[in-house]
Amino acid sequence: MKPEDHWCLLAAAPVGRVELPRWTAQAQALIHAELTLLQRLGDPDGALPAVASLGFTLRPIGDAAEPTVVQVHTLPLAEAPAVKAAGERAAEAIGGAGMDALVARATRAWLVAKAPSPGGDPRAPLAMAALLAGLLLAPVVPPEGGVIFGLKGARLRLEALGWRT
Repeated sequence: MKPEDHWCLLAAAPVGRVELPRWTAQAQALIHAELTLLQRLGDPDGALPAVASLGFTLRPIGDAAEPTVVQVHTLPLAEAPAVKAAGERAAEAIGGAGMDALVARATRAWLVAKAPSPGGDPRAPLAMAALLAGLLLAPVVPPEGGVIFGLKGARLRLEALGWRT
């Protein structure tokens, strides 16, 4: 998977897990959004296979528009060397600032497709990346690369696009 097609998150936790009640509550608290998972998880505790693709819907709370479908993929970082390299370059570009340590500790990649569903809210993928940054304590590398940021940076970018957080 190409980093330029995704919002890339580099997480320390080696196992992918979706704790849906927590994720839904945090979507409301962190990014003022409604979140749903489109498929059923095979594991009742939310554990995912080593490589997984998930569909979520997301929309700002109180927005009358249809929710936007956002695709999320997760895999071991060792299987995504281009994502790790993008994270290293982005951390280097900001002089490390502690992000270099987070990238060095990362063992799992989470990738949010930069393109939302057709006709969907173009801000939704960034909103999903912001949510994952908060949930996973993972830094975010945007599709265009060049920088790396956490939840605060993602929320600031969302607010600049008119998404109330």
